[in-house]
Amino acid sequence: MRWSNETPEVAVCTTAPMSPDGDRLFVYGTLVDPRRLDQVLGRRHAGERLRARLLGYQRRAVESYAYPFIVAVEGGVVDGVLVLDLSPHDLTTLDAYEDVEDGVYRRERVEVEAWGCGPGALRLLAYAYVAGPALANSIGR
Repeated sequence: MRWSNETPEVAVCTTAPMSPDGDRLFVYGTLVDPRRLDQVLGRRHAGERLRARLLGYQRRAVESYAYPFIVAVEGGVVDGVLVLDLSPHDLTTLDAYEDVEDGVYRRERVEVEAWGCGPGALRLLAYAYVAGPALANSIGR
């Protein structure tokens, strides 16, 4: 694996792109709780979880919708967890949980900063669930 440093505090992995199966997911709401993730997946998720941050988005909550969601906002930052080692079936299951088919959320490819064993952050591609058209319409966006 080859690493390069763009800045002293952020290492960029140049040989670990997201797999074609999209095995990484940035979570920021109910799925941050490993027990909830296990419940949704119907099994114990044994994959890694890393502290992570998503730049260019903002976490929102409104009275008319019970769950948090994120929207693209210049200068925004969302703290969360990067869940690794998800299968294509896991992502399909999570899409159903997030009501992707109904447009409540949509799964979008993003770049996150994640912290593992070392002192610096890694920039990795992942998916994240962002506000979909149905949610945006219901909150007047």
